[in-house]
Amino acid sequence: MNLKTLTKRIFLLDAHYPRSIIAFTLLCTIFFIWKIPSLEIDPGLRSLVPKNHKIVKNMELAEELFSSNEIIIVAVESDELLSERTLLKFSSLHDSLENLSSVNRVASIYNHKYIVPDDGGFEIQKLLEKIPSDSLQSSELIETIHASDIIGNLVSADLNIMCFIAQIIASTDFDEIKFREKLYGIVSGFEGPEKIYLASPIIFSAESIDSVKRDMRAFTPIALGLMILLLILSFRSWTGTFLPLFVVGFSIIWTFGLMAWLDISVPIIGGLIPIMLIAIANNYGIHIISHYYEYTKIDQNLSRIEILKRTMKRLGMPIFLAGVTTVISFISLITHELSKVTEIGLLVSFGIAVSFLLSLLLIPAILILVPRPTYLGKDTSLQFVNNFLVSWGKFFVRNRVPFLAILFAGMFLFSFGIRDITIDTVPDHFFPKDSKIRKASQVISRTFGGSTQLNILVEGDIYDPLSLKHIDKLMSHIKEKNQAVSSTYSIADVIKKMHYSFNNGNPDSLIIPSSRELIEQYMFLYSIASEDNDFDLILNDTDDPSYTQCFVRIKKVSTADLMALVDDTEDYISSNYYDDRPIKPMLTGPAALLGAVSHLVIKGQIFSLAIAAIIIFMIMSFVFKSFIGGILASLPMSLAVLLIFGLLGNFGIPLNMTTSLLTCVLVGVGIDYSVHFLWHLREHIRDGEDLEEAITNTLKVSGKGILFNGISVIVGFSVLMYSVFMPLKAFSVLIMASIGFCLIGGIAILPAMVSLIDPQFIRK
Repeated sequence: MNLKTLTKRIFLLDAHYPRSIIAFTLLCTIFFIWKIPSLEIDPGLRSLVPKNHKIVKNMELAEELFSSNEIIIVAVESDELLSERTLLKFSSLHDSLENLSSVNRVASIYNHKYIVPDDGGFEIQKLLEKIPSDSLQSSELIETIHASDIIGNLVSADLNIMCFIAQIIASTDFDEIKFREKLYGIVSGFEGPEKIYLASPIIFSAESIDSVKRDMRAFTPIALGLMILLLILSFRSWTGTFLPLFVVGFSIIWTFGLMAWLDISVPIIGGLIPIMLIAIANNYGIHIISHYYEYTKIDQNLSRIEILKRTMKRLGMPIFLAGVTTVISFISLITHELSKVTEIGLLVSFGIAVSFLLSLLLIPAILILVPRPTYLGKDTSLQFVNNFLVSWGKFFVRNRVPFLAILFAGMFLFSFGIRDITIDTVPDHFFPKDSKIRKASQVISRTFGGSTQLNILVEGDIYDPLSLKHIDKLMSHIKEKNQAVSSTYSIADVIKKMHYSFNNGNPDSLIIPSSRELIEQYMFLYSIASEDNDFDLILNDTDDPSYTQCFVRIKKVSTADLMALVDDTEDYISSNYYDDRPIKPMLTGPAALLGAVSHLVIKGQIFSLAIAAIIIFMIMSFVFKSFIGGILASLPMSLAVLLIFGLLGNFGIPLNMTTSLLTCVLVGVGIDYSVHFLWHLREHIRDGEDLEEAITNTLKVSGKGILFNGISVIVGFSVLMYSVFMPLKAFSVLIMASIGFCLIGGIAILPAMVSLIDPQFIRK
């Protein structure tokens, strides 16, 4: 069965069973909407990365051994930090944090221990044996703080800020939002007059979800309102306004309903699904309405069924091609390295397919039942738009050579910005610089070396002196080669400190001892001197450990620094630890995950875009039976992609998880406009019109659909420029620029190119 036969059968279905189609659509919508309340949100970055990725596997192993991968830093600032009143007050904060169910351990001055030399050995002392009650005791505490090497780790150099470092049990099903609410509830009871700052990837993830929800609640109604206003001005009828929006609404509901039925959680970038569907899914309905009204205006004596028959005959193939190519552009994300991006690509493909089918079934079924707008009988209806499009087309056809020369020269120069594209997957950069969460992160990074850490899981005979020397060497390499690193901590540091204290503070003894028996004796002495097991986070077994966990704190978090740190550490590990080497280091923790996500964003962006572009070019070449046809159909899309990457580089907009999805929108929208223009141009030429007349009539009919769709989407998404969530703000700017350029491509670039080269495929 060929496409014309299929289109005819769809039309017969619309004509004979319009009420059944409407009822079936509503029943399906109820079915999908039923499960939407059970949707869960997963704001974590780990869900973006494939489960079989080595970093994810390493993190799972580390959690199995040590239960902790994430940290939260709570910093307290006060001019009287070490006063009796302040220390008494915040000792309760320490206890409250430890009592949180998801907290494994809290480190602060209230429980910190340090090693001091003693006659014939060393002693373990608590930093804060009791709260100082007079100036003498306060002075002694200050001396102890300086002697215990916690300046810059737990207390600031000016003694005005102290921090609490909470190790979090963050499994794959960890609920960041609920934990954030509990934490804020505790901290709010201690604020004033002291200032309290919180920083952690966990907090950033939870705040990101809140920002997306808040923006979607606030801006979606405004965006839809603006789109409705523009569609009313365009079509001047409620039918022409709301039918495309109904289709978009149903496609969004069905998509999220499918996620709920398949038990797929909504990731941090899941809020872009409705944005992308609004940008693309109303395209088909607007074209059908536009053609239906235009044919009604041409011949008022035809019945609604006859006009729809003519509309579907003209639009069947271009809408089918537009739908298929757009679906393919998002299905190409199956090759993306980020698993959640792949999921979203498939889900948006489903939503677009739904909107495509509903545009062919539901919209004609409703148009058959409702009367046509009365204004269509007037000779002057939409005359202004027709005159504008005709004049627009004639201008670019008449000035095609200078226009195309300026266009391609400008695009060539603009493309140099691609060299300056940056990657940014750091969660706290999702917020404005003056936001509370960003300021807190800056204070903590400046004072305590940051809230993000790289964890290194080491497998081996840990108490073997050679193993400890390799661990110490690895930590030294990381700190020396990476300026972003503020501090490192490992079991090697503890052993060196014990050996140093055991030898009465002899500087030459701050090394790993060469005797395994001596190392085991140190650990035994420490276990006797200390009441608690202080090595839960760094040793899987104090008596005979086979795994240890090392920590690298990062003071200034940028994607470039993280990627450089992760890459350098991986290169060092692969070059020095292989085969029968005494230790096997493995990267884990938030920094390793961010580094992995950054690499996957780049690889997935390039590969999925290339796959989509090649497949769509081949489809267009096959459909138009011409290599030139494939090039022309793909030209606006290709130029739009070049423009967007140029914008990213020239205006310093970083590439992240959200902007990596933009190229699929570009491919989908750009190819839709091209298909409608070229297909209808060929139809007009087949009807005997010359090239210039065919371009004029194509712009009068198809041009209105392209124009109405493009302007409504651009204006609708303009409100998102005021979002406080930076990725969404950047996405809105880019999507407006891309839709705008695709709009220019469909009604300016293609008419100019076709009139210049007069390709033979449009005459076949």
